Amino acid sequence: MLRRDAQPVRQAPVRQAPVRQAPVERPAVRRSPVHQWQVHKLRGEEVLLSTWTEPCPGRFVITARWPKGHAFYRPSQGAYDPLLLAETVRQAVPLLSHAVHGVPREHRQAWEYVSFAVEPLASLVTTGEDEVRLVASCSNVVRRGTRFAGMTMDIDVHLGKRLMGIAHTRFNNQPEAIYRRLRGSYADIHTALEHCLPAGPPVEPHRVGRCSPADVVLSPALGGERPGRWLLRVDPAHPVLFDHPVDHVPGMLLLEAARQAAHAVDGTAGAAVIGMRTDFVRYVELDAPAVVVAGSPVPAGTGRRRVPVSVEQHGVRVFTSEVTLA
Repeated sequence: MLRRDAQPVRQAPVRQAPVRQAPVERPAVRRSPVHQWQVHKLRGEEVLLSTWTEPCPGRFVITARWPKGHAFYRPSQGAYDPLLLAETVRQAVPLLSHAVHGVPREHRQAWEYVSFAVEPLASLVTTGEDEVRLVASCSNVVRRGTRFAGMTMDIDVHLGKRLMGIAHTRFNNQPEAIYRRLRGSYADIHTALEHCLPAGPPVEPHRVGRCSPADVVLSPALGGERPGRWLLRVDPAHPVLFDHPVDHVPGMLLLEAARQAAHAVDGTAGAAVIGMRTDFVRYVELDAPAVVVAGSPVPAGTGRRRVPVSVEQHGVRVFTSEVTLA
């Protein structure tokens, strides 16, 4: 009979041998190679991405190699050019569109906005071969029926073991038929290039952080030099900015214009871009003058300045950017 007041008999604890569990075999995450056509480059040396994988749904790891002596995005003051990060992010846009979402080759992707920030000390060029690794988290995926129509990406960019930058971007994807309907007569690449205005004279390269006049994308404004105001200088023969024919001004050329305009109004020797926040409002056409306007630098913390830059065409603002210098 059990008694509520009875004291339980205490027994010595029995030590049990640890149970050895068989290791759980996790499937290896396969790295897929990046094919040149997936990043929309005709020149193989301009392909920055190497491999990609999807370790979990909606999260991608993309590896890349950055040349230490790129023909256009050259290192400065011992650090990689921050626009090399922007171009790497740009290449991830068509890569994930084609490789993950099954987008056909003839579809067109277009940036809606992009922002990035870099850590200068983590951007230094080393003597070794530092692998670049992009960890991209995708969200707000839009589909029109079964068709992929666009998404947002948040990206951490690692250089070797260092987190050297972050980026945030959104882009859309259009089938050829819809793109032609949206663009009208501008959709024909050959016609657009035939009507491209001739490139004007470049401003002095040293004023915009460049060494060669061929790499300058700003030209003196009509009627002479005006502070903070230039014409966009477009050269379809440029081997990097126009790696392949397009029917409008490339996004990377607009980023370069924002950078050069910021350097021109800042005037600080040795200043470097450490961030940009950019909106692509409309396509910038090749057949009409585009005016680049830069405001005065605004203090943004210790040793940092922000410069507002915009591009206007036909009297309408078609591109805006806020450039951070340090």
